[in-house]
Amino acid sequence: MIEYSDAKFKKMQAQMQEYFDDYFSREDCLFTIDCDDGEVWNLYLESFPDSIKGIYHEKPWHDCQRCLTWFRTMANVVMIDDDYEIRTLFGFKTIPEYQDVFNTLDEFLKTKSVENIFLHDSYSVGVFRSFAEYDGEFDENHHFYLDLPDKFYAETDELPSMLGDAATQRKLLEDTLNAISIEAVDTVLELVYSNNLYRSNQWKDTLEELKDVLGEFNALDSKCDLNNWLWKKSALLPRNIVHIKNTSMGTMLLNIAGGMSLDEAVLSYEKITDPTRYQRPKAVYSPEMLEDAERKVTQLGYIDSLPRRFARLEDISINNVLFANRNVRSVLAGGIFEELKRNASRKVHDFRSVSEISLDDFIANVLPNAQEISLYVDLKFKNNFVSLISPLNSHAPSMFHWDNPYSWTYENNITDSIMKDLVKKMGGDVDVDLRFSIQWNDGIKWDKNDLDAHSTEPNGHEIYFNDMKSRKTGGWLDVDIINPEEGKIAVENIQYKNKSRMIEGEYVFRVHQYNYRGGDEGFKAEVEFDGKIYSFDYPHKLSQNEFVEVAKVEFKNGKFTLTDLLSDITHYTDCNHWNVPLGEFVPVSLICYSPNYWNGNEFGNKHIFFMLKDCINDTNPSGWFNEYLKNELHPHRKVMEAMSSKIRVEDTENQLSGIGFSLGKLGERKITVKVTTDNIKRIWNVIL
Repeated sequence: MIEYSDAKFKKMQAQMQEYFDDYFSREDCLFTIDCDDGEVWNLYLESFPDSIKGIYHEKPWHDCQRCLTWFRTMANVVMIDDDYEIRTLFGFKTIPEYQDVFNTLDEFLKTKSVENIFLHDSYSVGVFRSFAEYDGEFDENHHFYLDLPDKFYAETDELPSMLGDAATQRKLLEDTLNAISIEAVDTVLELVYSNNLYRSNQWKDTLEELKDVLGEFNALDSKCDLNNWLWKKSALLPRNIVHIKNTSMGTMLLNIAGGMSLDEAVLSYEKITDPTRYQRPKAVYSPEMLEDAERKVTQLGYIDSLPRRFARLEDISINNVLFANRNVRSVLAGGIFEELKRNASRKVHDFRSVSEISLDDFIANVLPNAQEISLYVDLKFKNNFVSLISPLNSHAPSMFHWDNPYSWTYENNITDSIMKDLVKKMGGDVDVDLRFSIQWNDGIKWDKNDLDAHSTEPNGHEIYFNDMKSRKTGGWLDVDIINPEEGKIAVENIQYKNKSRMIEGEYVFRVHQYNYRGGDEGFKAEVEFDGKIYSFDYPHKLSQNEFVEVAKVEFKNGKFTLTDLLSDITHYTDCNHWNVPLGEFVPVSLICYSPNYWNGNEFGNKHIFFMLKDCINDTNPSGWFNEYLKNELHPHRKVMEAMSSKIRVEDTENQLSGIGFSLGKLGERKITVKVTTDNIKRIWNVIL
């Protein structure tokens, strides 16, 4: 016979605690379902048989306020098992008096949906027992009660935000898994494994785990409750997985999944992760793309054109040389007869009274009579060191837009000034009438100094970090770096957008050592106006609070005139670069244009090279760049770029390396050369 008693309730109470400890307490997270606690309470009361619905004192047996409070907190608490099915607190075998009631509650609660995680601001729920006086006697009564593990505890004031975060986690995970394809993750993992993505090792474990989660998500069948799966996964997965959609890596995955090209997606990612990166990113390609490129290169006969080496004097036809030192002329391709033809057409001129000359006049009137030339290798030319590159097989066909197989590469595999691009990537405006930019922390050592760019305007107003914008002239310090990061080039930028707002007079540009933190390598600077970039290099320590004047720009009648304030600085540190002493005159072996302007070719920017005696490129240069390649190779540009960086340029004796200048981009620049002609030595300032 079913009969209610407190002793039986106490037994059921103990069974529930044991059941909770065996199953629920072992879970890392519990959940709540969407149901009305009053409805569950009423169902509980109504599910008892009439035989035990008797009156206990003034009320039905189980209509207890303490138990109602417990129901309001715990009746909708569930766990999600390994099959992603709900298990309720009433889903255990208990004494007959409560079994049917609990079965009814269990079935009802399983029809509801999970709505959040469960947390509580106490380590227990309910009242274990109470005592009540009735007719002079004390009755002991047990109630619904559970002890909770510490992991389900939260401070009262933290509960709303923690529950809100959990709901956000679940929504983020669902959005991420629906938006990011497993194919996109596989593509990025290939880049990570091949080290073709900037700082990607930190994402390796995250991406591998995300791939596993996506695989499980895609394999879910109709029998699995997706909502339960999402709630359990979002609660248990690390935040870096659930929140990946809101990271730089997540952006790249979304871009790839959305159909963006791999190059564009990687570029977008690297702009986010490091906007100061200036060297070319590694090419991104798949195994299929590699196979396609190999077939195409073989089909076009370019296999022998891929292995590269440094070019030598004997590789170059004298017809493509503007000047050759008399000691090396006979080595050049074409031999002595070509040299005699060249000498036969010389015209003798007397230039002893000339100190400054344009490049065109220098080539036309000075070089034909020059026997020896030395170039003054200024410290500011470090980024202008260049090498000519040749195929190992001298008879290999040209892969390039020009009809010879030669290419060239500058220091750091760049061809022109990098500072302007860095400023732009940091958010600075470079499409302006006047720009003053500075750059530091670009060496091997971490330069933590806080350098500041200053502009003193004609009216005495100073633009710097404490007064970043001039109302009078529109001048604006729009990039300001305080704490340079390790491995990242630091830049600052002062720009005058429209010269119509500028007042006439002198603008003095300076660099200030606001906070010396141990960096001793100085800075580089640029002044740009009228499409010309003037570059400056100050490779010396700046002491605390030291100012260095870089340049003065006079603005008058709508025109700019520059005065170099660093030109009088003659103290140089003793150093070599590519086996060439800096700050000295170095013999020039030959002078020539870049190969894209040999033999009547005219493609792209024109460069002029001063190849120096004993200059040795000690870096690992690229054999070519994609912009050199013929259009037929353009579809395979990713693989071609990767090969260019991986195929080592072989060393050669008497390599052609030296100093180069882009004649189309750098604007006006002055170089100093020492020319020997018929035992007469003259120093010329050549304006490029």
